[in-house]
Amino acid sequence: MFVGIGFVTITIIDFLHAVLSFNAAGNSNFLDYFIPQTWFAGRTFLGAMLVIAVIKYAPEPPTITATNLSTISSSQSSLRKDFSRIEKEKSKEKMIGSGEKRDEEEKINYGRQSDMHDDKLLHNTLLFPLIMLAVLAISVVAFSFFTIFPGIVADDYAIHRPYEIPALALFSVSLLYFYKKRIYKTNDFFYKGILGALIIDIFGQIIMSLSATNFHTAHNIAHILKNSGYFIIIVSLAISSIQYIKIAKEREQVISSQYEKLKETDKMQRDFINVAAHELRTPIQPILGMTGLLQSKIKDIEHREFLEVTIRNAKRLQRLTEDILDVSRIDSHALDLKKEWFDINKTIENVVRDCRNQLEMNNNYDVRILFESKGNILVQGDRERLTQVISNVVGNSLKFTKTGNISIGSEKKDSQVIVSIKDTGSGIDPEILPRLFTKFVTKSDKGTGLGLFISKSIVEAHGGRIWAKNNENNIDGNKGATFTIILPITKQGEAELDKQIRDDYDE
Repeated sequence: MFVGIGFVTITIIDFLHAVLSFNAAGNSNFLDYFIPQTWFAGRTFLGAMLVIAVIKYAPEPPTITATNLSTISSSQSSLRKDFSRIEKEKSKEKMIGSGEKRDEEEKINYGRQSDMHDDKLLHNTLLFPLIMLAVLAISVVAFSFFTIFPGIVADDYAIHRPYEIPALALFSVSLLYFYKKRIYKTNDFFYKGILGALIIDIFGQIIMSLSATNFHTAHNIAHILKNSGYFIIIVSLAISSIQYIKIAKEREQVISSQYEKLKETDKMQRDFINVAAHELRTPIQPILGMTGLLQSKIKDIEHREFLEVTIRNAKRLQRLTEDILDVSRIDSHALDLKKEWFDINKTIENVVRDCRNQLEMNNNYDVRILFESKGNILVQGDRERLTQVISNVVGNSLKFTKTGNISIGSEKKDSQVIVSIKDTGSGIDPEILPRLFTKFVTKSDKGTGLGLFISKSIVEAHGGRIWAKNNENNIDGNKGATFTIILPITKQGEAELDKQIRDDYDE
């Protein structure tokens, strides 16, 4: 915009300079002062614009070059290093408090906003003087058309046009800063064009300052040099545009190639995980079956305890392989749902029964699971998957509830089913609460941090939502937490419920 405004102004000045001079070709008195003044206005404005542009806007020598693409093309390993670094940073975040993380993010965002604000201020503070200079330069040309300034060219001195010295000084300052900031090293043809135009403009100003008469040799050569400078800038800008388009296309091809390689690598990793999980799951079933059969035949209590440890760890390995397979399906968008109509309350009752049996097996009578079914609530969904969700959430509450109650409630509200699981445990650590439903986030020594991520994905695949929050402090000082699951019910679901009730009544 800055350069654009500048050259639009120069175009207007040169247009008036040429057209008005052509129309007044026979009026030598008019041309004797009009041509020098309009030349002075245009050259001085252009010099001032280039000084500002070179000092304030021109970049330090960047490393943007087509040869740098070789580093991109050999960046497969570096990309992997970057990904591993990102994963390490993510794991490191577990050791950093969320408050510190938010503070760091706020500092980064504040810095970005500050930089953007500074850039905007820079543009405003420089564009306004440029526009004022443009108005002043055009006004000089317009004013010169109506006012006669005789004797503007000095015949008695070697430098016949001393008023060209300011423009010469401005061009020289621009050239000085061009070299001082090493802009000539920038691999952009546009800056090469600016450099060539500056050198030509300096020689043009020197020649014009020695011109005593309009349309003589020095005068004409200065005009030719001025037009040559414009031509060089236009051509360099065109070549620069072609250069950047070419670089952009080459980069796009490299990025596309690297993206395809990353996709292939990612697919290989997913395939490996699937095969490994399947291969792990295959021997688990006979291990569980044979140890269970062996346990039923052994009467010795000590030996039975050894087998219980084996069975417990085999089941844990089985759950881990199932979770890995589920995560792989979710990541590859291959999570299939076998939807049917079923009563969500009966599903909750089955989960509660299993959890109570588990508590009795562990001789844990300090935790009670409370659920009172209030009629039938039919939903359309994958029964096994939603059972998995409720089991994961209730199991998560059991991990962090040493004493007290886990209360489960369900209700139909408008066209939704709301299931809430509230415990009196230690609550959710504020550090992991914002990332609770992401992968590998856990505070439990036994968990992998996949259960809640899988649960969230299953609920969202049903068109529902799941979230968690800490409760207010209880009398014993424990907060506890509440998980809420919302599932949609369609009109057809309500019709199915009415039909089910009528069939039960008829039976």
